Amino acid sequence: MTDSHRSVRGEPLGLPDRRAMRHAVEAAREHLAAGGVAAAVLLVEVAGLASAGERPAAELASRLAAQLHADDLVGCSGGDVLFVVTRDAPDEGAAHALAARLAELCSCSDDGFPRLATAGFTLVRDGDLTVAAVLARADAALYAAKNKASRDARGVAPGPFEERRDVRVEAAFECSTVEDFDVYYQPIVDLRDGSIAAVEAILRWEHPDLGTIAPSEFLGIVDRRGQMVTLGRWTIEKACAQTIRWGATRDGLPMRTCVNVGGAQIADPSFVDEVVSALDRHGAMGHQLAFELTEEALAGITGELQATLANARLALVLDHAGTHSPSRAGLERVPLSMIKLDRSLLDEDRRDDPASGLRAAAQLARSLGVPCVAKGVETREQLRSARDCGVPFAQGYLFTRPQSAAAIEELVFRERPFGSLLAPPPMLLGLEFDGDEPAIELGAPAVP
Repeated sequence: MTDSHRSVRGEPLGLPDRRAMRHAVEAAREHLAAGGVAAAVLLVEVAGLASAGERPAAELASRLAAQLHADDLVGCSGGDVLFVVTRDAPDEGAAHALAARLAELCSCSDDGFPRLATAGFTLVRDGDLTVAAVLARADAALYAAKNKASRDARGVAPGPFEERRDVRVEAAFECSTVEDFDVYYQPIVDLRDGSIAAVEAILRWEHPDLGTIAPSEFLGIVDRRGQMVTLGRWTIEKACAQTIRWGATRDGLPMRTCVNVGGAQIADPSFVDEVVSALDRHGAMGHQLAFELTEEALAGITGELQATLANARLALVLDHAGTHSPSRAGLERVPLSMIKLDRSLLDEDRRDDPASGLRAAAQLARSLGVPCVAKGVETREQLRSARDCGVPFAQGYLFTRPQSAAAIEELVFRERPFGSLLAPPPMLLGLEFDGDEPAIELGAPAVP
């Protein structure tokens, strides 16, 4: 690890965050490419850690660090999850053993704080093209471990199993039904006061053997097999029902749910009629639903379809804006209710002026008279950058990961659940705290 990737030793209240983890994984990739040994990324989720305050997390991280080499990185990736990036587990067997040992260590309670710890891991490999790919595998490994009744550590191993994962996913899809999927939700936060302005519905697939299967793994299969319209119709049905449930809890405040829609759905002649029918069945109004489309899918909206959508009061959201220079004429052609800025615009290290792309995209949205959302906010620094550039809304792991409807309900009930994130950072021992506020992780159902 580089000198900037310090372990937790000596700084008990200033834990490295997810940004530091990304830097450490990038350094591990470079080390491996130069002929060095492989590294492992381990995630340990400790139930209730975020709600216990800062000190228990720091004490647990120190306990983990004592089991590792001085140049290994230990920190908190948000919420209840601690992370380790180490070169002391260069193969699957060693990483599995270390993950099990660290989970057991975190589950021991000597201060009266009840703990239930789960660990997952992945290895940094020669074929990894991006840091995001490594972290996505680590997240998937942790979710797979949580699915196991034994709560044992489970890795996403390299080799034949991983090479054939795409085949296994396709085979699993052949045996699946829509009921095997679920809809998770992630809040869109108003940066003026920390309230929830809307939520995004995100399709999830938890498989008993393969663990969490990311949308990037199965949506291509869904599209190839012509099932996008069917699965999309089911997602919209679930989103309508949930939006109405939430709307009754917000003291008359509107709740809007954003649903990702692909080109195949937009091209389906019965799309709007079926959406309107779903709204009617659940007593929802069109303005409570918004469809997120890429610029390519947006271009496929005809004038006739646009008029039909407007008549049903269904809103449109441009997703992943900023990945290339959008056509202003194209954006003006179709009325938008919101523009979501691609998460790459928040990458602090991608250019000399890291905020230039974010600033330009936010300015484009303002010139169109459309609010914009910063996606993928994971650190307080990214949050400050978004606010400095005049971005009024944001979503990302800094606030909370996508979670089940029952878990997210607890946030929806609160008046300004993320207001503390917008306050000046706390001062510790006279020094400004530079870490991240824990993401809110909710594991229990909300009040009925």
